[in-house]
Amino acid sequence: MKYLLAILFGILLSSNIGFTQQYKHHSQYPLNCEECHLCKNPTAAKPCLKICPTFVRKGVSTTKKLKAAPEILIIDTLADKYNPVVFDHRLHASMAQMNGGCESCHHHNPPGKILPCSTCHQKGVKRTDLSKPSLKGAYHQLCISCHRKWNTEWKTKSNCTSCHKKAGTAFDVNKIKQENKKLYPTPSIPKQFVLKSDFEENPIVTFHHQEHIKTFGLKCQACHKNSQCSDCHKTEDHKKLTQKKQVSLSHENCMPCHETAIDENCTFCHSKKERNAFDHAQTGWPLKPFHKSLKCTQCHKDGFKRLNTNCNTCHNTQKWQPDTFNHAVTGIVLDENHRDTDCEECHINRDFSKKPQCTDCHDDKSFPKNVPGKIIKR
Repeated sequence: MKYLLAILFGILLSSNIGFTQQYKHHSQYPLNCEECHLCKNPTAAKPCLKICPTFVRKGVSTTKKLKAAPEILIIDTLADKYNPVVFDHRLHASMAQMNGGCESCHHHNPPGKILPCSTCHQKGVKRTDLSKPSLKGAYHQLCISCHRKWNTEWKTKSNCTSCHKKAGTAFDVNKIKQENKKLYPTPSIPKQFVLKSDFEENPIVTFHHQEHIKTFGLKCQACHKNSQCSDCHKTEDHKKLTQKKQVSLSHENCMPCHETAIDENCTFCHSKKERNAFDHAQTGWPLKPFHKSLKCTQCHKDGFKRLNTNCNTCHNTQKWQPDTFNHAVTGIVLDENHRDTDCEECHINRDFSKKPQCTDCHDDKSFPKNVPGKIIKR
């Protein structure tokens, strides 16, 4: 049996797992031997292989894009006394991003593959390998750990019929999907939290939660790693229960974006009173109408660093030429005399932040007294 495992393991290593062909033997690969071997010095005679190596190593991942994940899976392998289980796979895959990723369920996969549970876990009680749970046991082991705790907090039933409908009852996939959605409330996005810290001089921290999501584009998993379901999916009965957990923000969550500010200036976050939400005008660069709709990362491509406010910094491409630029977005539709004029003739040195000049062509005209076209509403 050990030799068979060794042969299979060798076949896996010889497949394309992201390493080059420069290694003649798998022992030369940049691997951690303890992932697969129980002893420190395995040999061909005594490989002391683990029953189910994890295959977690650099360059190998079972993670796929969420959109590529199946939306619904019908688990009917064990359907006997009960109807098949309608498993909302894509929903669970999205939640798994906060706690371990795909590997939290799809463990012990060969490199680059996602295998069904039945590949390793045998159906029925009479199985040949007693070191692995049966297929039924594997399913329940994965599901119950979360749902039993969740159901306890939500005061809902935690029995067989919570997931399985008895055989013979109507089986409508779409109806079951809708019923599953009603079991747990959709989380609302809190606007902000006002926290009190132990910093005596400036104890108040105002965290604008909704702003970090909608304005700055943070994903939930950026901060809510290893969170409990009820931290966000709270009902009226559980608001008090989850409030303390929900607002337990720490420097650890903020460091990826605000490391310099946290290290050098505590008052960046801490103050004596509640603070208003971020306004770009406080940077000295108020956003005009045609910049308000942009995402922050369209300008701040290398992090939220202070940018050069000269328009040429961003707008020096062919898109900002008379034949390609729609001047109407500025609120002025140029007339025939100005439609083909080079930008530099009105916007000196292409500095669009300053008032346009007419003096290069006109001795008796000036802006905004004289407009080179028609003013429209934006």
